Amino acid sequence: MFRYTFFVHNFPTAVKPGLSHKRAEASASQTTVRRAARPDAGQILELVTEYAGQGLMLPRTFDQIAARIDSYVVATDDAGRVIACAALEEYSPSLAEVSSVAVATTHQGKGLGTQVVLGVERLARARDIDELFALSLTDKFFLSLSYKATTISRYPEKLARYDTLSKSGVEIVPKRCFQKELGKSWSAPQLVEQSAAPKSKKRKIG
Repeated sequence: MFRYTFFVHNFPTAVKPGLSHKRAEASASQTTVRRAARPDAGQILELVTEYAGQGLMLPRTFDQIAARIDSYVVATDDAGRVIACAALEEYSPSLAEVSSVAVATTHQGKGLGTQVVLGVERLARARDIDELFALSLTDKFFLSLSYKATTISRYPEKLARYDTLSKSGVEIVPKRCFQKELGKSWSAPQLVEQSAAPKSKKRKIG
């Protein structure tokens, strides 16, 4: 069961339309999809580092994540632990990358990657970004979210960043590139800022 702390927009057809941030049935395990807050930085780092160590993702430092925490969307379990994340990497007022998409190995196959990417898309729309691109080792995931295959040469900003990282000794693993136009026909979503979670047990919304 997913609970959302910001309004849900542009769900793919594969996701049941009945899900919303207002509905969450009591269950043994409940997942919350929300904007990240600074206390999440350490757990986001753990997720990213696991994949970076396998060469599947570019490495990040705690300071880098903390400095951009407002651009991360996370999924947390009923204990409040981060089990998935994704980030909006802005290159210009109209262009951004969906980056750092990671799901804990113990929670894969539950649609969490889809949910955090949709959260990043909503964040991009709120910032009036027109175009998103993403890099992946496989085709299926982003194609299922209505992205189209393209070439990374379309994004010289990303190539320039790769060149800088390569010169600093970071190994760049070639990935496929995908692109999505967000368009203008939408109503701006209202994002709810995540406040510090109280120490007492969270009350489930019925």
